[in-house]
Amino acid sequence: MQQPCPHCDQPDMSLLRLVLIGEILCADETLLVLLADLLQQAGLLHLSEEPTVLPVRRQKGTVHALQRSASDR
Repeated sequence: MQQPCPHCDQPDMSLLRLVLIGEILCADETLLVLLADLLQQAGLLHLSEEPTVLPVRRQKGTVHALQRSASDR
């Protein structure tokens, strides 16, 4: 019986999704534009001409601002 080849075998789709989500969360604007262009060229992303945005209802209450920690700067 042959040993599985990590370079030839199909990667697990759930792992690929997690890696992609992690990269999107850490990416800067330039990288996200390049990623969107790549996905569009591959036929995986279809951008509409006019974005359809639904109105957002704001909840009444206190708004808390997020602050970056000193280690992130």
